[in-house]
Amino acid sequence: MKQIRIAVGTTNPCKITAVKNSFSETFPSHEIIIVAHSVPSGVADQPFGDEETKLGARNRARGAYDAALKDGCVDFGVGLEGGIEIITDSLGGKELWCMAFMSIIGTTSDVCTSCKHPQSTFQSTAIQKEICGIAKTAAFPLPREISRLVTEDKMELGHADDALFKRVNSKQGDGTVGMLTKGIVSRAEYYDHALKLALIPFVWPEHYVGC
Repeated sequence: MKQIRIAVGTTNPCKITAVKNSFSETFPSHEIIIVAHSVPSGVADQPFGDEETKLGARNRARGAYDAALKDGCVDFGVGLEGGIEIITDSLGGKELWCMAFMSIIGTTSDVCTSCKHPQSTFQSTAIQKEICGIAKTAAFPLPREISRLVTEDKMELGHADDALFKRVNSKQGDGTVGMLTKGIVSRAEYYDHALKLALIPFVWPEHYVGC
């Protein structure tokens, strides 16, 4: 069985599980090999808004990819970054919503494009070009007390979750989405669809080559 080597810009076991699951489904005929790299996001510990959160994901993907290249071979670099949106309602009130961005870096190599659609006309060449995929998860409103802890006490979402629900290091486990949905939507599942969507450029590389 052929291998796909993925550098992930986090050591969080939940995020690593999500990456492995999404790649395993997208590349079912390959063995998925993951190496975790603790790399900086280059943004605030608690990112706000699409642009900052997206940048954090891209920086983590790039950092992991470059770190893996120094150690040897790598096919993909993956970055996952959780963020918060500030939503203003019709009355001027503000709500905090949870979301996350996924970023995937790869190339036009035979391995990276082996998941291409049967109708894709793309043909790999000796000169490989970089491909980048980006996608966003679904978003959902946070409880008022978590929003207060984040905005007034300047807590990260994971710490605010721990404070409200009296847990310890929940971001290494099922996270806020798992707690709020009674585990119906696990944190790994929450990331899963966005990771698969971020792989679209490798399914149709002829439409997405270049970043």
